[in-house]
Amino acid sequence: MTRVWLVRHGESLLNAAGRMQGWADAPLTPDGRAQAAARRQDFAADGLVFDAVVSADGIRHRETAGQLCPASTPREDAGWREVCFGALEGARSAALVRQLADHRDAPDPLRAVLTELSASAGGEHPDAVVARALAALGRAADDGDEVLVVTSGVTILLLLDALGADLDHVVAGPANLSVSTVDGRPGRWRVTRAVDQAM
Repeated sequence: MTRVWLVRHGESLLNAAGRMQGWADAPLTPDGRAQAAARRQDFAADGLVFDAVVSADGIRHRETAGQLCPASTPREDAGWREVCFGALEGARSAALVRQLADHRDAPDPLRAVLTELSASAGGEHPDAVVARALAALGRAADDGDEVLVVTSGVTILLLLDALGADLDHVVAGPANLSVSTVDGRPGRWRVTRAVDQAM
């Protein structure tokens, strides 16, 4: 059985500027590097040793992985990339918040907004994100028993939702360096921790 530790990247320059950054990219801020260093200390205090480190293919993901496990060389996997927001890439994050408010009565407002963006603004359909994240999760299972994955917030939420996680406590996107865990193997995954900031 594999335990995959899904960690959202540290604060990036686009995060700090209040901008959306699906496939857009930016390096970490000094605060983002400090967040990752603090999480590294949390992992060390808990005695966690990872068999492998996997990173999405953005600079913010690679830098976070490097801060979390400086002695390891992360394997990059584009399957962990954040959703593409289409025409909203680089837009103020408030634009997405407004769209979510417009869909607040939908059973799944985030999925509704992403589906709309895929049709109207060239965004990536949430089903495509889930498919590639599930494939990447399967590849991570081949990396060992304890695998650290650095990815992005919406990708984490869509994957956890697809695996049946109870996300009722989640009222905003995952915080930088939040931790989720998924245990099992392909076809038999179980979410054991969902977007938890504390260790």
